[in-house]
Amino acid sequence: MLMIAAASAAASSNPTGVLIFLAALAAAAVYTGARWAFNLRGAVDSTLARRRAVLELKGQRTGNLSLADTESLGPGFFKFMGSVIALAGLVLLALSVILAFS
Repeated sequence: MLMIAAASAAASSNPTGVLIFLAALAAAAVYTGARWAFNLRGAVDSTLARRRAVLELKGQRTGNLSLADTESLGPGFFKFMGSVIALAGLVLLALSVILAFS
């Protein structure tokens, strides 16, 4: 009986809460992507420094000190991924606004 009542309530409700959640998620994606894409406040530099520190720690724990010498991901990769994330966030934000007002 509870499932029937919940199913009928869900069918007649509008998805306003979901659209607000998607808009908030999209805004966070745009913010994070823009920080990486344009290296705002040194976001890419701090990410690379954190990555190097983790690789050094992992190298010390495993005894393989050559892990810290590898430079496989440069700043260009993070800037590209930031632009992709920001663009996807903008698309998601536009989609949620279009669905909210249609």
